Amino acid sequence: MKNKICLPLIMTLVGSIGMHSVACAEMKYKTSFIGKTDFQSIDWNGGKATVGSLRGVLETYGSNDPKAPNGQSVQNCVLKSVRINDGTDIQANCTVTDKDGDLIFAVSERKQGDINAGSGGKGKTRYIGGTGKYKGISGGCEYQTKYLPENWLSVESECTRDY
Repeated sequence: MKNKICLPLIMTLVGSIGMHSVACAEMKYKTSFIGKTDFQSIDWNGGKATVGSLRGVLETYGSNDPKAPNGQSVQNCVLKSVRINDGTDIQANCTVTDKDGDLIFAVSERKQGDINAGSGGKGKTRYIGGTGKYKGISGGCEYQTKYLPENWLSVESECTRDY
């Protein structure tokens, strides 16, 4: 089942051996990321093209996923942003490394806002794979990003996982 982990429950009925049922819980959690950016930009086709990296700490909280406990991980991303007129196309390819060294590979995309201090916007992240306990992961997040002065960035996300 997507977004769920199912555990068998045994219910004993009077006069019978038992009956099996299944209870499922959605695997949900939130994350908060704070990191530094390192971007390079050029004027391009009447707009601006930017590439660079993001590096910081990802805090997972409110998790009911036994494979994704609350705690901190390191997140590294490469980002490409193209802004022409009022159109924005931002994509970040990221690797999250947890305390055990297991990895999650993700792609984040956003079509609103930009990457200048004081700006940001809403976007979506999708998990495309992982190692160790995250092998076979899918799912993703909806996020809100804020670009801060002095090349800082914060991101708040609400996520679900499938295995």
